[in-house]
Amino acid sequence: MIIGAIIIGCVTGFVSAFFGIGGSSIDTPLLRIFLHFPPYLALGTPLPTAFLTVVIALITYWKSYLVNFRVWKYSLIGGLPGIIAGSFFSQFFSGKTLMLLTAVILFVAAGDFLIKSFRDKRKNDSQADSRPKSISSGYIVGVSALAALISGVLANGAGLFLIPAYVMFFGMKIKEAIATSLLTVAILILPACLIHYQLGHIDLYASAAMGIGVIPMAYVGAKMDMRAKSSTIQMLFGLMLIVFATYFFMTQIQVR
Repeated sequence: MIIGAIIIGCVTGFVSAFFGIGGSSIDTPLLRIFLHFPPYLALGTPLPTAFLTVVIALITYWKSYLVNFRVWKYSLIGGLPGIIAGSFFSQFFSGKTLMLLTAVILFVAAGDFLIKSFRDKRKNDSQADSRPKSISSGYIVGVSALAALISGVLANGAGLFLIPAYVMFFGMKIKEAIATSLLTVAILILPACLIHYQLGHIDLYASAAMGIGVIPMAYVGAKMDMRAKSSTIQMLFGLMLIVFATYFFMTQIQVR
């Protein structure tokens, strides 16, 4: 089990840092499929290593001055209560329901990114994402609160939902969205970890083993991401998620 957890940490550390998401949404299906974790443990165990991935990736992005601090500030105002409430309410859903919801959300996010990547291919990378002149602070708070609420229920750091939201609703460039999301998630994920640990949803030994793989591969993934084109990142992200979500849904729907 330890070796398997380290391998999962390596894979998700790289993928998560490359695409700017915390990694717990990807770890959950992998823990279920390959290590046969019970649903609630598969849901919560990746949270501590997701925090580690986020911090490592954020160091790389921080040096490039890509964080939008205004969006970050209002994202925290909406996100903190949202993720706390979602984490608490996760105990009222069945394990199978949470697994299927994870698959559906992954699929929807994949579709959004594929559509945008195809549209942006017709433009230059510099023109692909033009940020609007102004974004209402209340709008940022509301969108972030909803994204964090869903993330709390599904035990992930919110990056999976914040990045598409930043790009689609706020018109941010993909790399700016990733950097801003990483800084937001670095804080939002902490109360989620505490609540899910108190609910008994985290296996600390497995989480520590995953961390061994996460540390080097998250750094590599973040470095490679900085060199890739925005449209390429979006397309690869969408394709990866759509295949993964479909497979995970089909395996979990058969579980009784």
